[in-house]
Amino acid sequence: MHRSPSRVQALTFDIGGTVFDWLTAVENKLEQVASYRESGVIAADFARAWRAGFLECYEAVYRQERPWMDAQEICDLVLRDLLEKDPSLTPDEKERAALSKAWHEMPAWEDVRPAIKRLRQCYLVAPFTILTWSMAAGSSKFSGIDWDGILSCDLLGVYKPHPKSYARVLEVLRRRPDEVMLVASHPSDLLAARQAGLRTAYVLPKLEDPGEDYRDRGFAETFDLIATDFADLADRLLDEAEPFPRAGRGGQMP
Repeated sequence: MHRSPSRVQALTFDIGGTVFDWLTAVENKLEQVASYRESGVIAADFARAWRAGFLECYEAVYRQERPWMDAQEICDLVLRDLLEKDPSLTPDEKERAALSKAWHEMPAWEDVRPAIKRLRQCYLVAPFTILTWSMAAGSSKFSGIDWDGILSCDLLGVYKPHPKSYARVLEVLRRRPDEVMLVASHPSDLLAARQAGLRTAYVLPKLEDPGEDYRDRGFAETFDLIATDFADLADRLLDEAEPFPRAGRGGQMP
């Protein structure tokens, strides 16, 4: 770390891939589809194609080449296209709904839940995600993670990495850019946040996104912190942090 994190007061988290395992979520849901078990389709390949299609469509929406859609609408659109291209998969409406639900029931990486619990003692913590509020809330409840709030781009009204998205986050949190840190396993996400003045923490990825460039081009000099996992992230961020003040007896501050 080349800048002290002592001034950071709020931690915002990318969640798709950083906090939650979208690959396992889709694989698990495919097992509920009868036609999948007879199709010969490789679950991991299907999941990666869905994620890649989602990111491609999201980029088109971001560039205003397609009308605004939230992440749920994008996921459903890409799922429809994938199923049309592969006639060996023939889920009925109930099974389609179950597949779509995968993004609401993503399991968190094993070390995330205890790390977030520890970090909440000293920081405001919230997802900052292109996924919908419903997706973020559902997966958080599914994994037993408690946040201080959810900063979803569908509610902010603008997708990251647009500069307005970071401005909106700072407005909601009522913090200066150098008081807010983005935690992510996607270098491109962190580079955009850094450009907006936010502090940055890179957690080494457990799952790589299609199209993302993970080659290290001086990350140690570019990002404020590089953590091997969430336990390491919590250890290092809590090293110099001060606990949030808490109400004493009778609800009065001590």
